[in-house]
Amino acid sequence: MEHPSEDILLRFASGTASREEGRIVVAHLVKGCPACARKIRELMEPKTVPRSAYEDPLARFDQGLIEALESSISPMQTLRTVLRCALPDPPEDGAERKKR
Repeated sequence: MEHPSEDILLRFASGTASREEGRIVVAHLVKGCPACARKIRELMEPKTVPRSAYEDPLARFDQGLIEALESSISPMQTLRTVLRCALPDPPEDGAERKKR
C-alpha cells in the first residue's frame, strides 16, 4: 500500500490540502491504514504552549489598555472618580436635616 507523503498528510490535517490531495488521503484511510490515521491524529494535536509565552503579549495589552483609558479620560473626570471612591457618600438631604 503506497502512503501519501507527509507533506500531503500535514496539509490534510491543517485543512489546506487541495481537493485532489484530500481525495487521496480519504481513499487511503478508507482502505484501513492505521499508520496514516495515527499520523494525522498526531498532526492535528495542538502544540503545547508554555505559560511564559503569554506574559509579554498580556503585558503589552495591559499597558495599551491603561494608556488608552488614560488618554480618553479628562483630568477632571479622573479627579471626580478618585474622590468618589476615596470619600464616603454624602448624607441624603433628609438625613442632613434631621441632624440639625
